[in-house]
Amino acid sequence: MTLLEATRIVSFGLVVLIWLVQLVIYPAFGEIERDRFLRWHAGYTRSVTWVVAPLMFGQVFLLGWLLVVRPSPPAIVAAALVAIAWVSTFALAVPAHGRLGATGQDETEIRRLIANNWIRTVSWTLAFAALLFA
Repeated sequence: MTLLEATRIVSFGLVVLIWLVQLVIYPAFGEIERDRFLRWHAGYTRSVTWVVAPLMFGQVFLLGWLLVVRPSPPAIVAAALVAIAWVSTFALAVPAHGRLGATGQDETEIRRLIANNWIRTVSWTLAFAALLFA
């Protein structure tokens, strides 16, 4: 397997994950019984981190390595889009989960989380698409 192929595979994993989060998981936050939400959300954030963190760090490592050994305009575009996804994650998603974890189920916060998550969804999707042209 080449470095480019490995980068594409990890990036595709993030694409699949973020679309599941966007279309299934985050909308389901509003369906969880209010008195169970805090406990459920704490378990969700703890568990999903074990899936998300290795993919995110793996993508950055592989993409960074790719930029060093085989730089190309599509790889640079992918890196910029991944940077946008990271900024969105730590500036918008992590604080939103913190608020939900502190205050419980809040429909306004859930809607805001879903709306803001489009930034990550589009960024990771377009980053993967760019890597197809690298």
